[in-house]
Amino acid sequence: MLNDIFNNIAKCIYCDRSFCFDVTENKSSRRGLASSISATCKYCGSSHGSMTSNSVPAGYEVNLRFVYGMRCIGIGKSAAQTFCALMNLPPPPAKFERLYTPIFNALETVSSRSMVSSVNEAVIANENN
Repeated sequence: MLNDIFNNIAKCIYCDRSFCFDVTENKSSRRGLASSISATCKYCGSSHGSMTSNSVPAGYEVNLRFVYGMRCIGIGKSAAQTFCALMNLPPPPAKFERLYTPIFNALETVSSRSMVSSVNEAVIANENN
């Protein structure tokens, strides 16, 4: 599908030809659900690659969101592996549990800010008492 999209909308910036791209995934560069794809011009050989997810301090955003989603519905790594297999997705991140800490830290930060905001609202509603 990506091959069709690239070939229908893009021109090679080096040889100025259309309908010239081969889009491939470098499976050895997979990081959980994040993949490395590259588009290579059939005529001049120029190539450009990119990951399919933004990088965040904990790894890749797609993996962090996936682990968070799995934890929100109460399932862990084993069920996530089954889900990925059934949906014909790459396997989930190998270090699934490693992503728990950044998720916990983000949730702790948000909850602390929410509680401080609630206290401030209560003080204002009670005329600073």
